[in-house]
This record gives sequence, structure tokens and C-alpha cells, in this order.
Amino acid sequence: MTSSIESAVEANKALIRDLTERAFNDGDLSAIGDRFAEDYVVHAPGLPPMPPGPDSFRQAVLLWRNAFPDVHVTVEDVAGDGDRVYARFTTRGTHQGQLFDIPPTGKPVTVHEMSCHRVVDGRVVESWIGDNVPRILLDIGAVQPVGRPQH
Repeated sequence: MTSSIESAVEANKALIRDLTERAFNDGDLSAIGDRFAEDYVVHAPGLPPMPPGPDSFRQAVLLWRNAFPDVHVTVEDVAGDGDRVYARFTTRGTHQGQLFDIPPTGKPVTVHEMSCHRVVDGRVVESWIGDNVPRILLDIGAVQPVGRPQH
């Protein structure tokens, strides 16, 4: 028999998987307003601060979809504990649009990332995103690895 806590954890895990896949892979942003708290906060080191609320997730998705129009996120694992959902995912795409102040390079990226989301009453209220910004910058050639000769 499944407890109500286990059911809530499973629902939260399904919510995070669905939001991630629909928004990034399909460009479907329709559920964002209903699934994020009005005071939603995202913590994403390496990225500019985002305003509170659902628009911060919308802006992040649009940033990636504009810079990498063929972006595809594969959710590798999802785990839950209480009001927390942890996800491990792989993001792939081709740098075909502006990324911050970096013009398109046409180079592919593959980034392995992790995230944690706090979900309360079916709405995401806080996220911690482990984007691997240095890997992205290396992949598109915006930075060179230390010790590598420059041409």
C-alpha cells in the first residue's frame, strides 16, 4: 500500500520530469504559470540573477532555446525525498544563437547537469541548478582550457 507521502513524492518527481521535457524539448511553456509559485526562487551559480516568480524559469528556458534551438534534455534519473526532487540530466544542442554576449559558433555542446527542486502543494517554489557553464564555454570555444596552446 502506498502512503500519501510516497504518492506526493511520486507526483513531484513526475512534475519535474514533465516540466523539464515539455519546456526544453518541446518549447511548451504553457504549464509554467500554474506549476511555479508566484515567489519561486532559482539559484543558478554562473548565470545572471533571475527575478522571482514563474518568469525566471520561462526566461531560463528561452535563453537556452534561443542559443541552442535544437536543445534536447534527457532526464537520466529522478529521485525524491519529502518536498525535494533531485534530477540528473544531459543537455545537448548546437550553439546557433546568441548566448549572453557570445555570437553563435555552430559548435555542439553536451553538458551533464544536476538539479534540486522544492515542491509544495504541486508547485515548484525553489530550485538549485547545477549548470556546467564552464563546460558550455569550453564546448563553444569561448574559453580555452588551461595549459592548452592557443592558435
